[in-house]
Amino acid sequence: MRESPFWRADFGSGLTIGLNVPWRIVADGRVAFGDEDDGQWFGLSSPVDGEERSDSLLQGRVVQALQLDHETGDLRIVFNGKTRIDVFNQSCGYEGWAAYYSVGSSRWGVIAMGGGEMAVVPG
Repeated sequence: MRESPFWRADFGSGLTIGLNVPWRIVADGRVAFGDEDDGQWFGLSSPVDGEERSDSLLQGRVVQALQLDHETGDLRIVFNGKTRIDVFNQSCGYEGWAAYYSVGSSRWGVIAMGGGEMAVVPG
């Protein structure tokens, strides 16, 4: 979901990821959508609707794995069907992305810090 200037991905079961960094969906070995594609014309009859495009690429997909690059804070969300989301932590100083989840009655956040460190905070 687009919440300018952020994107928010809701995976159900209390897991939400806020993206304020570049990200893309890769399907069948090709970039199928990048966050900057939203609103672009690309010679089409209407601009690309990022929410619609990402929803269509991910509908019915099941998360198989979460992969975190411990040096950079980049995140890869792997789905069935040769589909994934790549999230890039692009700054040495600014936070990149944040994931919020629930454990019992507690809410927690994981924040990709500038430079690639991770912070886990009550949320």
